[in-house]
Amino acid sequence: MNQSLSVAARGFLVAVAERRIKDCEREFEKLRNGVENSEWNKGYLKALEGLLHTVKSSDNQYLYFNRIQMSEKRVRGLKEEFSRQSRDELYDDYDRGYFAALTDYVSILEEFKPWTREVPPQSVEADADVNSDIK
Repeated sequence: MNQSLSVAARGFLVAVAERRIKDCEREFEKLRNGVENSEWNKGYLKALEGLLHTVKSSDNQYLYFNRIQMSEKRVRGLKEEFSRQSRDELYDDYDRGYFAALTDYVSILEEFKPWTREVPPQSVEADADVNSDIK
């Protein structure tokens, strides 16, 4: 496991959990440009790239993390499953890196509990104004 990549990715993962797209993009570029070229790192970065696409997408149909109802119990279960897969020797380094990134992400979700936060009314109004301009 590449502990330094996991630590370096924290800012990106927090930005994903908080849905700060510009910060996600900036942090992802720093990570992608500063990482050693190993199979584990490639898998880890591919998972981060998927999270970036998830946070940028408004189409929830095929995006797992956008479709599921988050709760403390659900996040704990995901963390256990992804952690188990990240250590499973039946998977290759790429897959273990991929699952390690997902483990790190759900650890951030577990810490920040974004499902408990209410959206301020002005944010909802601002979103409605943006959406009405699109239609």
